[in-house]
Formats: sequence, C-alpha cells, structure tokens
Amino acid sequence: MKILLWVFLGGGLGSSLRYGIHLLFKNTTSLYPVGTFVANLVGCLLIGILFGVLQKLNLLKSEIHFFFIVGFTGGLTTFSSFAIENVHLFREQTLLQPLIYTFGSLIIGVLMVIAGLWLSKSL
Repeated sequence: MKILLWVFLGGGLGSSLRYGIHLLFKNTTSLYPVGTFVANLVGCLLIGILFGVLQKLNLLKSEIHFFFIVGFTGGLTTFSSFAIENVHLFREQTLLQPLIYTFGSLIIGVLMVIAGLWLSKSL
C-alpha cells in the first residue's frame, strides 16, 4: 500500500508537469503535437538519468524508484496521447506526417534515454 502511495504522488506530479508542457505549446501552429512530443522526450531523458542514478545508489527497488520511475516519469510521458494523435494525423494528413512523428518519437526517445543514462554516469 505504501508503494502505491509513492506511485500516486509521483504520477500526479508528472502529469501536472505534462499539462504544463501542453500549455506551453498549445498555441503552436505545428502540424505535429509538439506538447506531447516534448513531454515524452523530456520523460525519456529523465528516466535515463533517474534510472542511472538510482542504479548507482542501489535504490532500484526502493520507494524512491517507484516515486520517480513508475510514478513521475510514467505520469509525464503519455503513450495514449501519442497513439490518438497518430490516429488523427493518419486521418488528416498524408501517410508521411504520421510516420515521421511515430518514428521520430521512437528513435529520438530511445536516444534520449541513452543520453540520460550517459549523463547519469557523470552525476
């Protein structure tokens, strides 16, 4: 039950940050959903950094792990929004736009996790 509370608190903070990022980019005239893209990439970078630091400190299964990794970055990133925005792009654009968004998000997201893990080594 205690772990659930940590996940809940971290998830609430991560979701609030995601909403803040959405507000920053809501008036963007881009064809792509920039707010979701930025939130997901920030979350990927943070999960790499946090995972690396927690691993170094041998805290991967502690409450802090569940707060930051499961809760905070889980709340910050949003696969469901990514998925529905892809559906909208497929309906409203040519095939190229949703493919760019999908593969760009996946490739850059993985690179951000790798960058986060690399950055965590210097912390």
